Amino acid sequence: MNTHWREQKERSNRFMLTLLAWLALRLGRRFMTLLLHPVVFYFLLTATAARRASRQYLARALGRKPGWLDLWRHFYTFAMVSVDRLFFLSGRCDNYQIQVNGAELFQRYASRKQGCILLVSHLGSFDVMRVPAVKEHDLPIRILMDRHHNSRAAELIDALDPELAAAIIDPNQPAPVLALTLDRAIKNGELIGIMADRAGHDERVMNCEFLGGQANFPVGPWLLGLILKAPVILCFGLYQGGNRYQLNFELLTERLSAPRRQRDAEIAQAMGHYAHRLEHYISQAPYNWFNFYDFWLDKTSADH
Repeated sequence: MNTHWREQKERSNRFMLTLLAWLALRLGRRFMTLLLHPVVFYFLLTATAARRASRQYLARALGRKPGWLDLWRHFYTFAMVSVDRLFFLSGRCDNYQIQVNGAELFQRYASRKQGCILLVSHLGSFDVMRVPAVKEHDLPIRILMDRHHNSRAAELIDALDPELAAAIIDPNQPAPVLALTLDRAIKNGELIGIMADRAGHDERVMNCEFLGGQANFPVGPWLLGLILKAPVILCFGLYQGGNRYQLNFELLTERLSAPRRQRDAEIAQAMGHYAHRLEHYISQAPYNWFNFYDFWLDKTSADH
């Protein structure tokens, strides 16, 4: 049985995160790109579980046995995207080159004040979407995020982007209150960002074919889509090296709808399409996948 990602030992602490944030925002991105080399080298040598997960994933994504250079690129891409998150959250975005595909979707829904569900993932950066979405299209974004299990991420957002912090919707509130909050957000024309590739503890999952194997994906985002009856948009923010990102928006469906007895079939179909598009973007940027845990139900070879 695969180990749940929350059971892995935390590799960072508040002091280290605070220090890195302080260094990045005061000394700049160029300094951080140099500092990351010894940091990545250290974690590559010591983070055994993450290294094993990286090998398992890269073997599927690259179609060959990954070498140490592949592992390095995977870890370094994750580190660079993590650093860029500090700049995105603090509003320091002017020096980035961001290519946006599919922005017309938001023009369509904004014109009629239609809220949408925005499905994001741990592929690349989900923070980069706020730059064009908020600044150019003036779209309010809410994030569905468990503050308890993402306490350090929540603290970072609190410190760097209080406006976004105030827009977080915590799912650990009474179900009627949560349903009312989400429904109101959709009716107000807001985007609700939800992670669709990683299940929470005890969250219902469904098995799906992904990168030549079987993996569990959370059912929750799709149930919300059925309940809220809102358009579902996929978002993939790929890091392309240097200061370049490619942000891709795709409409999955105008509305998820199915009788109660057919909901599982509807969810399975939508989830399969999502996994297929995830595979498509992984093929474009294989080192952008940041689920460093035992993701697949069937195993591939890994180092020990």
